[in-house]
Amino acid sequence: MLEYTKKKWQDIKKVKDLLSFLEDPKANVMELMKTLVDPAKSGFWIAANVNFDLDIEKIIDAEPEISHDDISKTTRTASEIEHHKKYKFTNGYDRHTPSKEVLKIASALGFKSNPSCHINNQLPGTLMHRHIDFVSCYTYEQSNNKKFLELDYDKERRQPKGQQDIWRCFVALDDWKPGQIVNFEPGFWTKWKKGDVLFFDWRNTPHSTANCGINNRPFLKVTGMLDDDSYVIDARDKGTIKQIKI
Repeated sequence: MLEYTKKKWQDIKKVKDLLSFLEDPKANVMELMKTLVDPAKSGFWIAANVNFDLDIEKIIDAEPEISHDDISKTTRTASEIEHHKKYKFTNGYDRHTPSKEVLKIASALGFKSNPSCHINNQLPGTLMHRHIDFVSCYTYEQSNNKKFLELDYDKERRQPKGQQDIWRCFVALDDWKPGQIVNFEPGFWTKWKKGDVLFFDWRNTPHSTANCGINNRPFLKVTGMLDDDSYVIDARDKGTIKQIKI
């Protein structure tokens, strides 16, 4: 199975080829990803804190776009779906569409137009399986653009060739509560404060989450290119944290 997957991976030339690869039920994407990561580059860091006053409870109390107990083709590749069925995993969180006010957070962080933005609310008693990102949701969300699909694909950077780096971050929409576990191997993010913005090397960092507490754990997940990513790099290399108010 892995030899088949490796061959299909090597055959990818364009972004559209990547999407076909992810949809191939015979391609074991999860096992392939383990061979692509560089553990020496694994890591996460806080790059900013956003001061905001928004009614997050009202958003996460509404009906989710995808429920925590679903197994959705929107958030999982074909091989991940089989993996979930085998080990009885589910989506692991309720996915909500951000309001216009919440989207201002992504803009304030400097993300270019049309980043991928979703509120992931992990309910008590739910968990997200260990995985490595392919930023497939972001890629699919750009796929209505035919020119995007025809772009050459950079397998080393795992994104279209010639584009700025794609970044992914999580914004804490509430303070950390006991029992909330976020694992970016080999470390853990804990005791976060509302507005903390965590970036991580999504290409090389296996991660998983669980909510063993009694409180909701809402994050805003943002994926895309930044107008200026120098503050993210400075935070990673120098420990500086940008303060933002909206």
